[in-house]
Amino acid sequence: MTREFNFKEGDGFSFERFISADDVKKFAEIVGDSNPIHLDESFAERSFFKKRIVHGAFLGGLISKALGVDFPGEGAVYILQNSAFKRPVFVDSIVRVEIKVTQVNSEKRRLALDTTILNADGKACLVGSAEVWLPE
Repeated sequence: MTREFNFKEGDGFSFERFISADDVKKFAEIVGDSNPIHLDESFAERSFFKKRIVHGAFLGGLISKALGVDFPGEGAVYILQNSAFKRPVFVDSIVRVEIKVTQVNSEKRRLALDTTILNADGKACLVGSAEVWLPE
């Protein structure tokens, strides 16, 4: 059975996610990144950011979740991701993940996508691009 491939430029998906201190702690434990900027309130208060910040890789994981589960969805194979971090995401805050199709290659069943993560004020924290392949 061939999976339908009917995407067009401009198609997209978005979702919001609250990132709790517990989420950040669990992520740090799983990947072993115990940088105190993410985990230690007193350390973070003395930093440039003045508050604890979410791991950049955690944010990348939210994009991966969107691509593999929501849009384009199950079975999508993540080929490429480029990301630039524009501002921090603080622990215990809401983010909005936005995915938008920028190119469609129906022959190869590939999509080029813009990937953006916004903070609660609507300001871009992560901007980037991705490519996915959808096997039949």
